[in-house]
Amino acid sequence: MTKRSPALQHFIDSLQQAVFEGDLPDAAKPAATRIFDALAAEDGRQEPPTAKRLPVCDHLPAAFENAKAGPDRTVQLGAAFAAVEPQLTWIIKPVGDEHFRANHANAVVVGVDGIEQRNDVRIGVSLVAPNTHYPDHTHPPEEIYAVLSDGAWRQNEGAWRKPGLGGTVHNVPNILHGMRSYDTPLLAVWSLWVGG
Repeated sequence: MTKRSPALQHFIDSLQQAVFEGDLPDAAKPAATRIFDALAAEDGRQEPPTAKRLPVCDHLPAAFENAKAGPDRTVQLGAAFAAVEPQLTWIIKPVGDEHFRANHANAVVVGVDGIEQRNDVRIGVSLVAPNTHYPDHTHPPEEIYAVLSDGAWRQNEGAWRKPGLGGTVHNVPNILHGMRSYDTPLLAVWSLWVGG
């Protein structure tokens, strides 16, 4: 097994700092602890996928620049993500309307199809072009976002909430949730415990 690269380890460490030093609610702390304890205990298989960027990734430089306006933890996470991003395979979620499909992309950093292959943790990134609504959806795993840009999230079709740069969003299992960007791209790192 190949050891985790320093760049990937720095990304994971920066994400952990961003999550725990953000406004993480107490209800999310057990899931966050489980995720980062698993990552500290054992490296997964290091098998970077074939890198692929999509046209919407042209918004990444602006998103990285926006992250620099946040607190130190956000600046550090943005830089750490920028260092591993060239290794990622960006994909389109096949839902929503034509505008959404052309104006978003997701990439897995850790987990199936990520730089580090493993089955217990899934960490990835969502990029949403300006003025785009990421459709409401559900999934069984609990989810924690570390927010690197302006944007808004909602749950159960409730009010939109802006966590701000350096904020966090916690989605309990199977809750209906969505997000949207405004006049700048939305960039956020999501973490899921999928180990059962």
